Amino acid sequence: MKKAYSIISNLSQEAITILENNNIQLTTSDSDNIPNTEQLITLLHEYDILIIGVKTIITKDILEHISSPKIIATLSIGLDHIDKEVRESGLVHVINIKNANTISVAEHIFSLILGLNKRVYESNNLVLQQKGHKKKLHERPEDISNKKLGLIGAGNITKEVIKIAKVFNIQLSCYTRNPNNHKDLLDYGVAFKSLDEVLKESDIINVSISLTEETKYLISKDKIELMKPTATFINTSRVDIVDTKALIEKADKYNTFYVGLDIDLDEHKELLSQYRDNVIITPHTAGVSKQAIERMDFELANNIVNCLNGGENE
Repeated sequence: MKKAYSIISNLSQEAITILENNNIQLTTSDSDNIPNTEQLITLLHEYDILIIGVKTIITKDILEHISSPKIIATLSIGLDHIDKEVRESGLVHVINIKNANTISVAEHIFSLILGLNKRVYESNNLVLQQKGHKKKLHERPEDISNKKLGLIGAGNITKEVIKIAKVFNIQLSCYTRNPNNHKDLLDYGVAFKSLDEVLKESDIINVSISLTEETKYLISKDKIELMKPTATFINTSRVDIVDTKALIEKADKYNTFYVGLDIDLDEHKELLSQYRDNVIITPHTAGVSKQAIERMDFELANNIVNCLNGGENE
């Protein structure tokens, strides 16, 4: 029998049942405290499987304390909280989720796109200030139909975004480092272009990529300057992919430049605490809808079982 420890204190009963039915003895944390490296090492000595969330940082320091195969299963798509050396270790099998919350994030992306272009946030704020008249809007609402949507990244979330975009007859272009690996997007009418071309030409830009050394600050201040002053920019990926300070500076310079962010706010709390008609921020909630959480727990449990049976991370 394998022993598993979940730092996540509220795994769904369905996920727990899947693990227990596959001869995995599960112990669940009784608090929401995030273990430090020393505590993680202690857990990995005792347990074969460690279930973590994105806030748990796994450093390469644990490797010198591991002498038998371990599974680290993270309830996230991104892996930037786990050192590359751990992910590539022969003794540690790192499992993530790839599909469970893609629909939820795609829907959230379009809620930001529509909320900004239809001036929903600004209109609501005017009503709260007892100034609720359409003439008070700083700019008329806009349709998104037939606009140009530039996609940064070609993964599962992007594919769901494309499906929704087709309803609006949106023209689609995409930047990805490996277009030959995503030729299926051509069937949706997607045109592969360089990053600069996507940023210059698009009316709406969406970023859906993982944070790596190569993508850190991919959308730099110089890249932000390439965007139209009338563009809508959406980022629901890791905050460090974009120079957020430069992005907000552009939004402050052009009230026709719209920004929608779903990010961890830690280092930008003060910058983003000011109300702006053309900016909507949500605190990294896109992928944690009720349905997404249920699917994530289910997918992670099945991926753990699959790994123990010699399969790959689905």
